[in-house]
Amino acid sequence: MKITWLASYPRSGNTLLRTILFNCFGLKSASLYPQDLKGNKYLENIVGHIEHNKNNTISFPEDSLPLVKTHELNKDDKPSIYVIRDGRATCVSYFNYINRSLIEEGHYDKKISMRDIILGKHRFGKWCDHISSWDPLNRKNTLLIKYEDMVENFDIVLSSISNFLEKEILSNKLPSRDTLAKSDGKWVRKKSNWEEKISKEEIELFNEINCSALKAFNYE
Repeated sequence: MKITWLASYPRSGNTLLRTILFNCFGLKSASLYPQDLKGNKYLENIVGHIEHNKNNTISFPEDSLPLVKTHELNKDDKPSIYVIRDGRATCVSYFNYINRSLIEEGHYDKKISMRDIILGKHRFGKWCDHISSWDPLNRKNTLLIKYEDMVENFDIVLSSISNFLEKEILSNKLPSRDTLAKSDGKWVRKKSNWEEKISKEEIELFNEINCSALKAFNYE
């Protein structure tokens, strides 16, 4: 069964994409990572999440599209939907997410700095390197979706997904962001201004490292 990747750098809108696929197209999806939503059944139901079996395999509904979330670098030529988000907002969100996770696990001495997030000193590397790996502007069988368009140009995004997956739009309704945030507040957070959470020096560092990608995707 040939899967379709739902690929993105962490905190770029993958959960929102999966929510759209389930609520608007009736398509459930899985994740490359077992217990990806930590057993949050409420959120799993909204997202249409398929959890791994006990033997670490994934069973998709009969006649469904096998859609799988990944944050890994590109390793094959399978069809893919690649979600991109302004990397500065992504880094702020990932900084909050990863440090909250470390605190919850009791690893108070392992907190990571914003600078290290920007420099890619973590599992998923630098924002620009992830984008370069997937090369969504040139990679075959790849639909590029901007997080910002999912928020601001929803109908256009629905149409592009429908055409790419060759699936009919069943609904254009989604649970509100606040509803999703209330389910946990970790995977989906209430809207915030990322510019208030990052210093001028950190923005300058990010812009220097990622200048080519920022320009290519109109995030200058």
